[in-house]
Amino acid sequence: MTRIPHDGAAARLTEIIRGESNGMAHYYVAVDGADEKRILALAEEIARDVSGFLIPTDGFLLPARNLTPERAATPGGAFDYERFTREVARPFLSKKLPTYGVYREEVRGTVERVTVPERGVYLVAGRYALHPEIPDFYDLRIVLHGDAEDGDPVRAYLSSYMIEEFSDLVVTDGAAGEEEDERFDGFSLPLSFDGNA
Repeated sequence: MTRIPHDGAAARLTEIIRGESNGMAHYYVAVDGADEKRILALAEEIARDVSGFLIPTDGFLLPARNLTPERAATPGGAFDYERFTREVARPFLSKKLPTYGVYREEVRGTVERVTVPERGVYLVAGRYALHPEIPDFYDLRIVLHGDAEDGDPVRAYLSSYMIEEFSDLVVTDGAAGEEEDERFDGFSLPLSFDGNA
């Protein structure tokens, strides 16, 4: 795992993604963590800089009517990983372009259908992007380090599945100019369904 400071992270991650994806038809990046706004802001900047396409995970929350007490008690249980797998992960693994629905609880339904365009780089960004129930199709796994607020279910998700520990890059709150704690070499551990490498 390589740690990089948040200040200047977009430029550094853009450089890494450009280098790693060079010569590849498609390159898949996950950006996970506790702070949804920071995750999306970083991912949007990277997507713009690499001419990639961004898929936010907030459109894949499980409808409240389907969130049983047992499911709610499971770390990351609020994420509809079954639908994400069906509509996004499996098509990408089959070398097809996904079409997925964006669910919003406030209207209790799908507000739009998104057909993913042809791009070289695809970013899946937001809480639960690295949920271990998703078949692993990512080339690069990034986590924004940050503490979740007390009572926030993402805290249990991040710690139970060791999301940060099994990522390739961790973006920290360190200041710009700090050195990375190790050189990024592109090595990536695939995650199995039980969260182990």
